[in-house]
Amino acid sequence: MRKPTYNFEVFGDDGKILRRCSQSCHNLGAQERTFDLLRSTPGAVAVFGFEKRGRHVHSAYRD
Repeated sequence: MRKPTYNFEVFGDDGKILRRCSQSCHNLGAQERTFDLLRSTPGAVAVFGFEKRGRHVHSAYRD
């Protein structure tokens, strides 16, 4: 079975998108990638990862 493609968007404090990327992974891999992007992107306050063709959505927020 092929892995679905997830799109990720990283947002800064001003609401602008700091980074966009995509990755083929399973649901748990997408959740892990969401948190990795939040930790590794300077100035990021929120990350959303959503399945390109599906209904799974992941989000992570900085405290």
